[in-house]
Amino acid sequence: MVSRGMVSTLRGLWLEVRVIPVLLWSFSALTAGTALAAHGRSLNVSYYIGAVVLGALIQGLLAHTVNEVADWRSGTDRHPSPRVISGGSKVIVAGLMGERGIQATFAAAFLATTVLGLALVAARGLVVLPFGLVGVAGAILYTLPPVRAAYTPFAGEAIAFTCLADCVIGAHVLQGGRAVDGATLAAAVAIAAYAVGMLMMHHYLDHDADRSATPPKITSIVRLGLTGGRRYAIGWCVVALVAAMAGSAAEPRLLPLVAGYAIGLLAHLRCRPDDVESVTKNELAVIFAGIAAALSAAALLVPALSVAMVVAVALVAVEMRLAVAPAGTPAA
Repeated sequence: MVSRGMVSTLRGLWLEVRVIPVLLWSFSALTAGTALAAHGRSLNVSYYIGAVVLGALIQGLLAHTVNEVADWRSGTDRHPSPRVISGGSKVIVAGLMGERGIQATFAAAFLATTVLGLALVAARGLVVLPFGLVGVAGAILYTLPPVRAAYTPFAGEAIAFTCLADCVIGAHVLQGGRAVDGATLAAAVAIAAYAVGMLMMHHYLDHDADRSATPPKITSIVRLGLTGGRRYAIGWCVVALVAAMAGSAAEPRLLPLVAGYAIGLLAHLRCRPDDVESVTKNELAVIFAGIAAALSAAALLVPALSVAMVVAVALVAVEMRLAVAPAGTPAA
């Protein structure tokens, strides 16, 4: 019989991963990179699954746990400003996990990341090691000193962009793809820039909380203000759309990126950064358009990867169900 406390802890672990952002970021990037390498060749399913699990560990647990604790301690996640999607995973405020539990989760995830990463290196070769090291370093330095990029304007985006492009190219190399071509590079830029644009929108409703944190969390949105920050976020999405167009010119099966990112750009243009309902609705539109775009392109490149879309839909359904369940209760 599973105790109520165990149920709460398991729910907290799930919510700490933040499945929906992981689907847009590492899952989409790794799937697209894999598809670009495996197109016209045999898909190595083991390498793909290994890459996805590693991405979930690095982004979903390493990056999110250190960020959760830092943002809780600084006070930005405790601020009463109205937020629906942003403001952390809310597992601490809901009583699902404490700081020690989150720190233990980081330690376990780091161990699992090391073991799986070394297994992939042993199977594929040292050529993939730098990509894993970049991912782990980015996940930690995004929040922790000496870089503390999440608390520094423009530094957070630089690390986020680098890590997402690293996912696309790293998955391509892991899959045994030939030399990284123009289409893969363009897709890496497009997927990474689109995710950064979403991150900037994510920070709109955190503006007041971040500014009043200790130390202040001076994100680019705080530094630029909501009006300037909105233009900045739109600029990232424009970069993504242009890169997607360049990639689809070289590989027409990447056209879903163009369609999805155009929808995302429309959501950016319609978003009112100071309105909770507008930000929530348009951020979800950006997220789901981005996921659908990358996974559709991957399915066109390698039909077997259509299963990734099914997995994404199922995970979103579970995430939405667990996210709305009352604190301390199972989502029955």
